[in-house]
Amino acid sequence: MTWSRREVLGTLGLASAHGLWLAAGCGPHAAPLTPKPASAGEIRAWLHDAVERLTGAGMQDARALAVVRDRAVAGIDVLGAGVTRTHAAGAILTGLRRDGIRIERVTSELTADGIAAAARALAGDARPTAIAGSSHQQLTAIARDPAELTNADLLAEAAEIEALEPARSSRIVYAAAAVEVDDANVWAVASGFDRAQRLVRYRRSAVRVAWSGTRPVIGEVHRAWRGELVDQKLTADELASATHAALGLVTPTAFDGGVYPILLEPSVAAIIVDAAARGLLTAQASVRPEVKRRLAVGARVAAPLISVTDDPTVAGAYGGYGFDDEGELAAPLVLVDHGHVVGVLADRAAVASGHAATAGRGRRRDHLGPVVAGPSHVRIATGVGDRATMLDDGFVLEGGVAASIDPSSDRLIVAVARGRERRAGRDTGRVFADLELVGSLSDLLSSITGVSQQHELIGRRDDGDAPLPWRSMDAPWLAGRGELRARRRLG
Repeated sequence: MTWSRREVLGTLGLASAHGLWLAAGCGPHAAPLTPKPASAGEIRAWLHDAVERLTGAGMQDARALAVVRDRAVAGIDVLGAGVTRTHAAGAILTGLRRDGIRIERVTSELTADGIAAAARALAGDARPTAIAGSSHQQLTAIARDPAELTNADLLAEAAEIEALEPARSSRIVYAAAAVEVDDANVWAVASGFDRAQRLVRYRRSAVRVAWSGTRPVIGEVHRAWRGELVDQKLTADELASATHAALGLVTPTAFDGGVYPILLEPSVAAIIVDAAARGLLTAQASVRPEVKRRLAVGARVAAPLISVTDDPTVAGAYGGYGFDDEGELAAPLVLVDHGHVVGVLADRAAVASGHAATAGRGRRRDHLGPVVAGPSHVRIATGVGDRATMLDDGFVLEGGVAASIDPSSDRLIVAVARGRERRAGRDTGRVFADLELVGSLSDLLSSITGVSQQHELIGRRDDGDAPLPWRSMDAPWLAGRGELRARRRLG
């Protein structure tokens, strides 16, 4: 099988930085992000008016949420440099009718008239009814406002990443660095609360691609966090690791599939637990008979070494928040305690229907899409192992690409970038690219015999129609046993 550069970029999910430049129609000194359409005080007043109108129409639990969001991505690759920017604003109104049916209305017009029109569409000409007041929560102060970052500023940040590698191997056929800024101001109003939060998320990333025969080999490194731009930077060692991964010679012989002792690096462990949390450990999934049989609260699903918590309150967590997209305050939630299921992720509808005890995980695509219960910042508890000594014979699986789980059968498929063979605690030098870890999720998690004290933070952003675009994981290395085979499909 042969690959073209276009196919490689498509597999990576990348467009050239030069394309970003042309698409944006701008140069490095273009204006900063689009100004906010209204003041925070005005937006809050409009939301209060809307909630009072819905309450006046007899709706229970009337709520309003508004968001003003700006995103900028700066990239540098072998063809050039560019910046692209997007701006979005809108509001969503929800309420429970007398017949018990919840209805909602979304508007992209974040103006007094736009929100009033959305309220009238739900409540007609009902007279507003005053709602219980509360103290207003202020937006978080940011030392350097992302709106003040010019294209030149962002390109300088991307160039700083490339400068970490002044000399590059001629075998690298594609290299890119990118910096992403996502700045969301969110307000939530209902009877009894008036909340606001500013979620400023950053990602720095670098990609290196080399050829091994007719196969592209990809090395990636990234950091994702919430807070200030200067909080985290990529290091020269991290960039060198991406280049080393891309330049690693792949063993040309076919991989002999089978069941092996394995050591999962944090990126692989993270995508497995993330997929399990999204697909199985939610209130919606727990009502399915085939899931309920295996994953009812109290059921053992993993080895006693495994404990998992979803905690959106962790400072700086890429997927964290102060309140969810239903206005519910964030709080830690233990999902798995020493191998046993003890909690599920839920939105308010699941709590109201008796399928969960705690809400706070109601997430909306870009804050305004349909509500989906899902994880925010998943932490796998660390252990006492040392990653260097946790596997004698077997394969170290590196570079988690994608994971899928069939809720009805517990079938797991995890695509990984490579597997390094280890014998007597040492690398043999044989590296197999594009492997899959397959089998039963519960069997894999029950096989875990070691958890490292070392751990890594991993942030994921899913573009397209993904319902949960921002998530993060804190994962250690996990030693266990699993079935490996050559990858049969692209991750």
